[in-house]
Amino acid sequence: MRKTRITALLLCALMIVPNAGCGSKSSKKSSTSKANAQIVGDEPGEPVRNAYQQDANIGKNEVVADIKEEAEANDTGFTLNRVIAYKDPERSEKYIYFDVNIKNDTSDTYDLSVLNNFYLIYPDGNEKYSDIKTELYANSKFQNYYMSPFNIPANGEFKGIVGGFAVDPSLDEFTIGFFPTRVDNRNKESVIKIKVTPDLIVDNPSDILK
Repeated sequence: MRKTRITALLLCALMIVPNAGCGSKSSKKSSTSKANAQIVGDEPGEPVRNAYQQDANIGKNEVVADIKEEAEANDTGFTLNRVIAYKDPERSEKYIYFDVNIKNDTSDTYDLSVLNNFYLIYPDGNEKYSDIKTELYANSKFQNYYMSPFNIPANGEFKGIVGGFAVDPSLDEFTIGFFPTRVDNRNKESVIKIKVTPDLIVDNPSDILK
């Protein structure tokens, strides 16, 4: 009788162990979701981004403008005066910056940042985000340059150079995207896009140097 009970217990244990293993795998698989998928920046120091953090409303209202033309969206006036390309002699890349005017038609003062409010769209559709090293570089070299975050005054206008983006030296055509988020930095339903061609890029302008 005792042998029979021991044999029965052993059989139960053997049946339970595989099931426990399968249960563990199933649990691990179900915990992996789209929300955990990530895109890593293609430059050292760029943040890890959630691949699914953007919903369908982002960029729903698209405003297309030309350089030196004021575009309006979400009570914001945006003018791209010029695109500045500065080649760092010590690196095999160039840095892209924007000379901009941003009008605030509301009674709220707010901050914007390059990482949250600006991005580049490459000809192949890939997106490029800013790099802190380019901001540190410009802050030490340029006049009228503003590091993130920069302040947009209520019922006023911001004027200055912001950026930048570390890109391959051969890149000379892209589209700039700007989200006029105002006080809510997650409000990205509206986007202003400006296409940049080689003739619109100013290389190493001396007038911005300290």
